[in-house]
Amino acid sequence: MNWFGSLIPRYVLRAALPYFAFTWILLSVIMFVQQSARYADIFFSANLPTGLIWQLSFALIPSVAAFTCPMAVLVGVIIGLAKMQGDSELIALRAAGVGNSQILLPILFLGLILSGFALLINWKGVPLAAQIARKVGLEAALLKLESPVEPGVFNTEIWGYTVYVKSGNPTSGAWENIFIFNEDKPTGVMRLITSKNGRIDTNQEDSELVLEEAFVTTLNTSETVAAAAPVPNVHERVKNLRFVVQTRRGQIIERLSKTEETPDELGLTELAAYARNRQGKERTEAEILWQRRIVLSVTPIFFALLGASLILRFSRGGRGFGFFLALLILIGYYLLALLGEQLARSERIGVLAGSLLPVAATLVLIVWFNLSQRFIAAGGNFKFWTRFREFGTQMYARAKSFGVYGRRGFPNLASGLLDFDIVFNLLKYFALSMGFLTATYLIFTAFELWKFAAAAPDGFSILGKYLLYLLPFIYIQIAPSCLMIATLATFVIKSRQNEVVTWTAAGRSVYRLLLPCFLLMLAAGLFNWQIQERIAPQTNRVQDSLRTELRSSAGGTVGNAGNTAEAKEIKFWTAAKNRIYSYALNVNQTGRDAARDLYVFEFEPTGERLKSLIRAEEAVWRNGEIELRGAARQTVWTNDQRVLNSEVTAREGILAEDFNPFRQIYTKPNHLSARETAEKLEIANSASEKRIYAVALEKKYATIVLPFVITLFTAPFALSLSRKGKVVTIGCAVAVWLVFTGVSNGFEQFGLNGYVAPLVAVWSPLILFTIVGFFLISRLKT
Repeated sequence: MNWFGSLIPRYVLRAALPYFAFTWILLSVIMFVQQSARYADIFFSANLPTGLIWQLSFALIPSVAAFTCPMAVLVGVIIGLAKMQGDSELIALRAAGVGNSQILLPILFLGLILSGFALLINWKGVPLAAQIARKVGLEAALLKLESPVEPGVFNTEIWGYTVYVKSGNPTSGAWENIFIFNEDKPTGVMRLITSKNGRIDTNQEDSELVLEEAFVTTLNTSETVAAAAPVPNVHERVKNLRFVVQTRRGQIIERLSKTEETPDELGLTELAAYARNRQGKERTEAEILWQRRIVLSVTPIFFALLGASLILRFSRGGRGFGFFLALLILIGYYLLALLGEQLARSERIGVLAGSLLPVAATLVLIVWFNLSQRFIAAGGNFKFWTRFREFGTQMYARAKSFGVYGRRGFPNLASGLLDFDIVFNLLKYFALSMGFLTATYLIFTAFELWKFAAAAPDGFSILGKYLLYLLPFIYIQIAPSCLMIATLATFVIKSRQNEVVTWTAAGRSVYRLLLPCFLLMLAAGLFNWQIQERIAPQTNRVQDSLRTELRSSAGGTVGNAGNTAEAKEIKFWTAAKNRIYSYALNVNQTGRDAARDLYVFEFEPTGERLKSLIRAEEAVWRNGEIELRGAARQTVWTNDQRVLNSEVTAREGILAEDFNPFRQIYTKPNHLSARETAEKLEIANSASEKRIYAVALEKKYATIVLPFVITLFTAPFALSLSRKGKVVTIGCAVAVWLVFTGVSNGFEQFGLNGYVAPLVAVWSPLILFTIVGFFLISRLKT
């Protein structure tokens, strides 16, 4: 019999495909955000052309799609068949003489098609995407080197020099109020260069900063060195000074022109040849990469069969149970994959055996589910799941009795009971989707960093801490999407079970049905705001440092002790009005209001010449004042170009400053709370920095209303009382959500590039889709 042309296979496929498509899109968007964080300096750069950003966006899609396709197959098959199981459709099929093999056949066909697609992506798409990503990174670096100095930004990467220009025109390369600092600690010599005007001249290899009417000052900073080999304090005026900045443009151009590719950029055939020509760890890593691509290509077949075989062994269950099973299977499968790779790296087993470890476990489960007759008796279930459901039923019954009989003064209202039921289901599906997407996010991140953890001392401990501190960032990223899933799942199920029809037939409005959902979304927005403001900034700083430590330790460049020692010597720079502050962190003081090794450069009102320099061992900012502590010296430039040095008295050791300059050590927006972002925005001198912080600040404020807005335009699709299938309505809701995501990201890029105001860039999509949501709700049959 031609089963692929018959009704039953098409019906089975139609049951699984919508959930597969929905899950694939959702996972791909979430993983795309995760991958975008690796290239945040490109995506959030206001000075790079949008063409490079679009190229990088397209380059991230193949690797994300290859990884999420197997997951989506498993979730789609499990939830689709679990729905048929819960609706007793599988029982009806068996009663009509349809066997399990006939139900598995279309699922197998789906797995074969998707495995072929995954093989094509891993063979051609992933290597091509890696090549594009590398070239985009080099081109972005090359474009940045066209003008290595940006107004309002301290450049500390130019051969021991710190270069700062207060204002200028990035297009023409003309700068104003230039400050250049260099200090040689061993010789005790400090050089300061200031100029009113300057420009950038660029050649093939280097850039040259040409200063007009520059003032050059040479100072002694070490009294011991000065006594042994005195170097006079010199302050001179130079008519035309040319300052060479070595930018390594030639090296980048050479790398762009080379055709030699890394293993990530090789196809399967080329990668196999590459592995054969290598030895040791390099060969092992290449073989692991080759095997990983092959396993990811065939995983859709095994996941499709595993999901179908598992559900067919149960006589009852639902979508929530299917979601729970999919989560357990995914975690177990990818943990076995990571274990196999680690065993192969340690040479305890071969690379092939390590790669086949999760596949072998999956095959054993498939055979067991299909051949074992004693696995689960008719009507049985997992004991844990049975007890969990019984506990939930008991709690629900108690709450129902509590609400209906009006204990403790509660009114006897059916609507109150329904409100509780809606909130309970929203929270349940939110927890399920949050757990699933968080696990997926962590698995993808672990796959990316596992080789660094294996090569670094205490690498697995660092990786574990990194994943732990990554959780708040993940929550903030995926919470709105999870709330959307929870809304769709809750109201779609109630619509299918005719609860919405019953509610409206009793004379109740659909708007009243949505009230607890909207109130919960507003509460969720406030909760997300608290996570974003109180927890995420600290954890994001820690997880970024752990990621850097993991990569640098694996590369053998810096050990743990080296990292700590080097971090203490890092100098931070802050500009404010006519002052520039240079300082290091004071590890002996708590908080971020203290500094050590402080330099305060004070300029004349015109910003052309230095007026004074104050050096202090320690300093503390408190209540609008900077208090100098320890030994402090002041250098003053007089009108006749003499340099005078003196000790700073107690009265002179108090400097008035409106803002805290010692809290500027963190510059990434996700390292800052809204208040700290506003402070950075206020003191930022660079136009691009101002746009970045302004957009970030508005996005932080939008966190409160984002869940409400997303629910506003997705809930009407779930509550539609039309005769259209729920698959169509869910598809429309997901499509609108994708449009909202795309429009929001597009407007954000417009804001970063200065095409629209930051307020417009962030709030315009929210207002637009709020109007769309109200329009859709107004069209509901109440």
